[in-house]
Amino acid sequence: MEIRVSRRRVLPVVLLLALAALAGVLTATLLGAGPSGANGRAGAGKASAAGRATGPEQVDLAARVDAWTAGFGPSTPYSSPDEGQRRAVVDGVAQAVEGHPDQADRSLRTVGYRLTEFVDSGSGRRLAEIADGSGHEAERGWGRVYVDLSAKASWSVQVPHPVFDTRTELLGVEVFRDAPGGVLVLAGAHRKAGAGGSSDPAHRTDTVFDAVLQATAARGLPGLQVHGFDEGSLPGQDAVLSGGTAPPGPALRSTADGLEGAGFAVCRAWRDKCGHLEGTTNVQGRFAAGLGLPWLHVELGNGLRTDPERRAEVAAVLAVTARSWGGGATP
Repeated sequence: MEIRVSRRRVLPVVLLLALAALAGVLTATLLGAGPSGANGRAGAGKASAAGRATGPEQVDLAARVDAWTAGFGPSTPYSSPDEGQRRAVVDGVAQAVEGHPDQADRSLRTVGYRLTEFVDSGSGRRLAEIADGSGHEAERGWGRVYVDLSAKASWSVQVPHPVFDTRTELLGVEVFRDAPGGVLVLAGAHRKAGAGGSSDPAHRTDTVFDAVLQATAARGLPGLQVHGFDEGSLPGQDAVLSGGTAPPGPALRSTADGLEGAGFAVCRAWRDKCGHLEGTTNVQGRFAAGLGLPWLHVELGNGLRTDPERRAEVAAVLAVTARSWGGGATP
């Protein structure tokens, strides 16, 4: 028996098969390009819960921080976080440090924070930005944390008074860039913004800044905290180095020597009279001293912070200290 098949039935089937084959080719092509991302580098980054499937974008961290802090001023708002809010941010930071950005993002979102991954164009390192995503960052003023995801966390650089201590926020970025394994912690408001000194995290224990740094210290991470002073208050000196309430250790002594070797006049608070710039009332310093952990209070004159070349020289010296604390690449 001869079987005849209608062309009307055959053509749609053939067309469907052709479309299915084309879809398969396109899918394979797209999946093959995925790991390299738009910049053509294999393994450019790992997406977190936010859905960055093709790897983190390139971002200039210095420009990002500069733009964020540009609006800080003594009349800007600040609201103190409660204990639960501080704890949620601390949990998110801890999870990011441990290499679990997706878990970190989930914890952070319970208080309106978020974790964003990107590659810093200035260092080439993959970073996690932990920042307020509630839409009320300027009103809350709780601050930001940047974690180097390309290396094991081994030290922190702390900026409690961005803008108030001019350009310490950029100095913090430069030190963070110059040594692997860092955690950069920045206060989120001007020192004078909050009523009754509530936005001065160097002297308050009810801030996100202090909560995060207590947690990093408890993990054994030493710290560098950068401040600024007017040279007129301490004539003839460019910098003041102190360990707060702790006796001077090798890292403090070598950092002072390094700054002096770079041509800067250094007041060593453990042996010299340095005005009221010794950092003995600093709450992060007191906490670190209680743990026997290295912690450096670094006061810098205006010229060392505002002149880009001199600031870079200071950052290079501080980065030597940071590298002495670790920072080996993660497996």
